[in-house]
Amino acid sequence: MDETFKRLIPRTRMGLFTLVLVVLWLLKSFVLPAGIRRSLSPGQQVSLDFVTLLLAIPAVYYTGKLFGLLKQRLLWKIRRRLILAHIFIGAIPVLVVVAILYVSALLVYYQLSYYLIMNQIGIQIGQVHALNLTLREGIEQGLAGPARRGGLSDLLEREGKYVLAGFPTAAIILRIEDRSSPVTLATHGVKPEALASYRIPGWARGREWSGLVVEDFAPELYRGDAAEGSGARGRLFLRSLVTGEVPRGPSFSVELSVPLDQYLLDRLKAALGLDLLLADHVPVTGLDVMLQNTQILQRNILSVTSDLGRDDPRLGRPVWSILLYPTSWSTGEEQVRTDTEVLFVELSSSKLVANVFRSESNVSRTILGVLKIVLGFFLAVEIVSLVIGIVLTKSITNAVFNLYRGTEFIKRGDFSHRIVVKSHDQLGALARSFNQMTEHVQSLVKERVLKERLERELEIAREVQEQLFPRRAPPMGRMELTGLCLPARVVSGDYYDFLQLDPRALGMAVSDICGKGISAALLMANLQATLRSNVTNLSRSSSQGFERVLRPGAVAEVVKMLNDQIYAYTASNKFASFFYAVYDDRVASLTYCNAGHNPPLYFTDGGHRRLTIGGTVVGIFPDAEYEEERLALRAGDLLLAYTDGIVECVNEYGEEFGEERLVELVQQNYRGTAEDIQKAIVDRVLEWAYEEERDDDMTILVARIA
Repeated sequence: MDETFKRLIPRTRMGLFTLVLVVLWLLKSFVLPAGIRRSLSPGQQVSLDFVTLLLAIPAVYYTGKLFGLLKQRLLWKIRRRLILAHIFIGAIPVLVVVAILYVSALLVYYQLSYYLIMNQIGIQIGQVHALNLTLREGIEQGLAGPARRGGLSDLLEREGKYVLAGFPTAAIILRIEDRSSPVTLATHGVKPEALASYRIPGWARGREWSGLVVEDFAPELYRGDAAEGSGARGRLFLRSLVTGEVPRGPSFSVELSVPLDQYLLDRLKAALGLDLLLADHVPVTGLDVMLQNTQILQRNILSVTSDLGRDDPRLGRPVWSILLYPTSWSTGEEQVRTDTEVLFVELSSSKLVANVFRSESNVSRTILGVLKIVLGFFLAVEIVSLVIGIVLTKSITNAVFNLYRGTEFIKRGDFSHRIVVKSHDQLGALARSFNQMTEHVQSLVKERVLKERLERELEIAREVQEQLFPRRAPPMGRMELTGLCLPARVVSGDYYDFLQLDPRALGMAVSDICGKGISAALLMANLQATLRSNVTNLSRSSSQGFERVLRPGAVAEVVKMLNDQIYAYTASNKFASFFYAVYDDRVASLTYCNAGHNPPLYFTDGGHRRLTIGGTVVGIFPDAEYEEERLALRAGDLLLAYTDGIVECVNEYGEEFGEERLVELVQQNYRGTAEDIQKAIVDRVLEWAYEEERDDDMTILVARIA
């Protein structure tokens, strides 16, 4: 329980800040009573409101964190990124273009519908005005003779029947301006009881006028359900007003009004091919000016040319509002009011296009056919592009998946896995490069394994070779001995050895094998075994034992035997420089033979000399002859034998250490012990060396007479 509670406690500064804000907000909203909050000072209330405002900071912060987490999880796969790239690069621009085209098409549709409807209404107004002019002529002819009130009514009925044949719901009002008393007559479209109140607005008196009007001057005058009660104000009419004058008689005016009702809507539908709807008290602001729905307009519908019973009562039919901008009959000004009747047109592209392109000319049909072909081609291109995009995306994601799967095999250490290359593009080249890399890594791993195995074998060889070198110099009366070999690599091709011939005699050997590494180390081991075997066999071949090894000529004989055996059992390009000496402690003498080796240095109080007596290197010539020299040693004399790795060591300028520096260094430390002299030489040479990895092995042997 304690662990769970500790996990719920935030550890970051933002988490603690958010926790404090949430606690304060909860206390303010649910713990602090409303009465106490109202009793706080304005400053305290602002502080509480500021706490709520501060919650926006962690909200924005954690929203960003959530967005980053979703981005990391959702966009980790290349496939999802490519899909989003296709959406933003291809789909969204296409949708924007489609939206623009759709809005543009709506605009064109609306403007075209508006033009066609207003054009047809204008045609109907023209027909009404033409009928009114004809009616005026008939009335003028009738009024030219003697007439009474009953005769005027018959005249109006007779002349008006032609008008009513075209517009059955029309209302005709004849007003004769008699000097004694004006006479007003009307057809059945006007209420007789309200005829006495008929007046012509001041702006229309004495003029001819025709157009679409909203009856707001005397709406109670006209028949019809829409004219009853308060709803009469705002009714729309196609109206024509003409005036006439009989010679030597009264003047008169004829008003012909055709209501915008079901009959007139049917005539407009016959001309346009679109269903129309007339409604009143409809809002005409914002998008309501354009888009409406028959289900929304149920309560406001006055007349409609379609069967609303077929519509889905839940959805209705989409319609466009057409603002007619009628003229106010009371003022003569054009207006748009919400209490007037509004005309709506059906949103049907197919009917409108069929109506527009029903011309007898084939040009419009050809243009429409070309438009359909272009649209079909565009859709086909989009479909083909979508298919190509899916195929390309799949090829890319499959290639990436195969590479990822290949890396998983490599991560597990399986370098034998290869990716199947199916394409010859850049992705295929990448897969082939991956296969080549895997093959190369596999070969490197194999080489690494072989190298580690070789290193282990070399380490074993080094341990074996260390056993071949003397662990310590044998005690020898008056002579102090020391020796050291520093391999340039793991194993060495240099060789030094001490051979205990008897308690008072000692053999010393120093050799430098041709080459380096394993081959030189093997030849060195062979040389060591051969030397020891020859010395042992030479001592056993005589009853005198080791005395024969000390006799004159024995040292040269040992070297000659070694040369013959190395030549016989090794390749012709394998040889070794060799220095061999025998010290007799009983007479303090040193007998040596130098077979092509760097001349050892023999130091006395009077100076030094190079020991060069001997012959050529061993292992090249089978009939080589060797000589020896015997030295009588005195107290303080010093013998220094070494390999070429000492004197040929170079510094950063390519300058060799050289024999002169070696001689000078020994002379400076001449009074020291053999160990001190060896250490001084090794330290100075290693200091001289420029590179840590040396080119040659270094071997040194120091012998000093006490």
